[in-house]
Amino acid sequence: MKRRTFFASFAALLVAGTAFAQTPVPTVEPVTATPVVAPAPKVFLTTSMGEIEITLDPVGAPKTSAHMLKMFQTKHFIGASFFRIEPGFIIQIGDLDAQFKGRYPPLSPVELETATNKHFKGAVALARGDATNSGHSSFYFDLADNPSLNADPKAPPNTTGYAVFGRVTAGWEVVEAMAKVERAPTGGPFPGKAPVVPIVVTAIRTDPPPPKPKPAAKAAPKAKKKR
Repeated sequence: MKRRTFFASFAALLVAGTAFAQTPVPTVEPVTATPVVAPAPKVFLTTSMGEIEITLDPVGAPKTSAHMLKMFQTKHFIGASFFRIEPGFIIQIGDLDAQFKGRYPPLSPVELETATNKHFKGAVALARGDATNSGHSSFYFDLADNPSLNADPKAPPNTTGYAVFGRVTAGWEVVEAMAKVERAPTGGPFPGKAPVVPIVVTAIRTDPPPPKPKPAAKAAPKAKKKR
């Protein structure tokens, strides 16, 4: 009787083992690593009327954003004065001080980028001259939606537009206050549009901060003269 019980138990194990072997193994989906996207650079522009936070757009205007970030990181705009106030349109700053003297950076102009950018209220864009790729250091804040500044091949004379490289993400009340200041009837490159009391940049911070300078290479020790 015991022997039959043993064989019966052994047969049950075989059946159970066979059933277990036939159970499908669940498919494990491969894990795809999510790419780490660096946050957009930020600029904190402290002026005599308050601080403005600008978030740059390295996706829509990579060359212009990199160009301007370098200028902000080198503190080029400290001492720069807003010289053009046009309520309902723009306020502009960049290459002039409070006495309207030029202050140009040691950087080449940047190639115009307008493929994906639009001029909306709160946008920050690079000014330029008549030449398409002449954007250098002067920039402006859009006080309203300004579609006339977008690139439009069917709307001469502004067929190429201006490059939007960022937007105001904090301190918009400061920008609006600037647009309401009293303007002088004369002075500056746009007579009647410069503020009576100069609005000057006093400090700049960036995130990321400027790269640390590399330490100077140590000079090789001088060989001792043989006597």
